Amino acid sequence: METALVLVLDAAQPFDAVRRDFAAATVALGIPFHVTLLYPFAPREELTDTVLADVRSFFASRPPLEFALTQVAAWPRVVYAVPEPDAELRDCMQALFARFPDWPPYGGIHPDVVPHATLGEDVEAARVKADVERRLEAHLPRQYSVDEATLLEEFAPERWRERERFPLSG
Repeated sequence: METALVLVLDAAQPFDAVRRDFAAATVALGIPFHVTLLYPFAPREELTDTVLADVRSFFASRPPLEFALTQVAAWPRVVYAVPEPDAELRDCMQALFARFPDWPPYGGIHPDVVPHATLGEDVEAARVKADVERRLEAHLPRQYSVDEATLLEEFAPERWRERERFPLSG
């Protein structure tokens, strides 16, 4: 069973409507609209009290994050919202990767992890990007002030839930 450390983006109705159409499998898993900080994180059976205390300490030392989702972008099979500015997000992610090297982001397959909020996946991004942009035009930019990170866990096959929130209070 997998876990992930994310920033849940609340008040996500316009984004969730798009996700229901273009990332339906992820929505069905119970995964909320978010920016991923570290996935995969520790397998559920490795979430010891020590690991969780380390995660709490890490986020307690970090300041809240301020960014806006400013535009829609795409990779070949993914459409996503771009958080800007992303320097503080990248700094947080890099520090998290360094703190927990046993769990490299995305299994180590990407040399540079780009902060993003997925809107569509396993799609022909070139084909659906314009539709997503049109649907979200009135909702971008959307400002976020995030003062906690969230541990999501797969608690049953293909079912996820929020396990714990960690205040960003540094």
